[in-house]
Amino acid sequence: MRQRDRELTTDSDPHGLLFGPSDEDPLFDDDVPTGNLPRVTRVTRGESRAQGGRHAKRRNRRVFGIVAAMVVVVLVAATWLVVLPIYHYLIPPDYSGSGTGTVSVTVRTDDGAADIGTTLHDSGVVASVRAFTAAAAANAKSTSIQPGTYRLKKHMSADQALTLLLDPASREHNEVVVTEGATSMDVLKRLTAAPCNANSSASALCGPGLDKAAAQRALTNIKAIGLPTDYQVNGNAPTSVEGFLFPATYFFPDNTDPADALLQMVTKFTDQARTTNFTASAKALHLTPYQELVIASIAQSEARYPDDFPKVARVILNRLAAHKPLQIDATSRYGAQLEGLNPSKIDYARFDSPYNTYLHDGLTPTPISNPGAEAMDGAAHPAAGNWIYYVNGDKDGHLFFTNSETAFVKAVERCKTNNWGCG
Repeated sequence: MRQRDRELTTDSDPHGLLFGPSDEDPLFDDDVPTGNLPRVTRVTRGESRAQGGRHAKRRNRRVFGIVAAMVVVVLVAATWLVVLPIYHYLIPPDYSGSGTGTVSVTVRTDDGAADIGTTLHDSGVVASVRAFTAAAAANAKSTSIQPGTYRLKKHMSADQALTLLLDPASREHNEVVVTEGATSMDVLKRLTAAPCNANSSASALCGPGLDKAAAQRALTNIKAIGLPTDYQVNGNAPTSVEGFLFPATYFFPDNTDPADALLQMVTKFTDQARTTNFTASAKALHLTPYQELVIASIAQSEARYPDDFPKVARVILNRLAAHKPLQIDATSRYGAQLEGLNPSKIDYARFDSPYNTYLHDGLTPTPISNPGAEAMDGAAHPAAGNWIYYVNGDKDGHLFFTNSETAFVKAVERCKTNNWGCG
């Protein structure tokens, strides 16, 4: 065998020397020319590997693209679900500038910053409740915001909205101020007074402008008002709302039902009576709660200073125990007001009225005013003393108390001489 043939045989089948040529080996196929035989070389196998590598790289790039897209989706979702809420929590949405247009908002009694912020947000004034509460927390004056209606603008910054709420010029003065000693007739005037504005005089009587006829009907509809049930007269409900309209500052929008307005005042009285045990204290004084309220109303009308309230209450109790008429001018004055008379034109000692305590023994049929917390406390805790008289003891209105008729007469003369308010 020639060397070349030996090399060809060895290259094509190294095992051919042992097992003989394969019938399928193209090198021994008579139909295939030996001069054009295909050869598998290392170069061909390398190209195959390179081609496989290119396919793998393309597959890797596709996988990377898919993974990258998924990462982007996750990041967007995380931003939406986590980052943005945190951002809005740390920096709440807020408008900029002083806003546009005009909108009226109502701040109610006992509203806190969150309540006011909710009202402003719902009215389109501020962008978020938290923006306003943050502005309020940063301004110590925010605690002085008063109940009432305010003229603001829409889409205001929270700081600008707070500034207007603290500006008296922005406020529509339609609150009802029930002062200590005010009567139900005084309350009626305040409920029906027109709202004031920044141009109104300081002495103007302001209110929500409720319908006068409706307010008058509400004052006499005792069942609708809902007086506390433990205040009765001979087992029956009182015939008057007098005494139950607790002194405070109230805000009522111009469309408020007068009965609802009065109910708020009565509720305030009930809360005060409950927290101070006013009703329970009557039993220790051998009085009904309603009688105690009558005494508180008289003390409120007669005394100017809190220190005198419990002393006036003691004088009333002492005179009742001694079966002496009270002889208090304030009761006759109230009776004259009920009848539409000028109190300065009547003779208190002769005026024919169930409220004339010169002519009638005992307490008046109803309270004669709406007492405040201090007068109620004075009636619930009368001072210890044997006084049965009192009169103005100085120009400021401090009362002089005594159990001596002689000392009382001298004190009255001194009061008249010095023009201290004795008729």
